Amino acid sequence: MTVVITLIAVVMICGIGLAVTLQAGHKKDEKDEVSETVKNHPVLFNPVIIIYSLAGIAGVSIVLFYML
Repeated sequence: MTVVITLIAVVMICGIGLAVTLQAGHKKDEKDEVSETVKNHPVLFNPVIIIYSLAGIAGVSIVLFYML
C-alpha cells in the first residue's frame, strides 16, 4: 500500500511540474528568439522537461528497487 501511495505522489509531482513548465513555456517576451530546431520539436529539446522526466524515472526506479 505504501508503494502505491509513493508512486501516486511521484506521478503527481512530475505531472504538476510538467504542467507548470508547459504553462511557463507558452508565455512569450518580445525579445525571445527560437531556432528552427526548437520550433519543430519544442518539448524534445527542453532541458526542464528532460530533468522532470529523469526525476520521475529515478523515483519510480528507487521505489521498484526497494519493492522487489
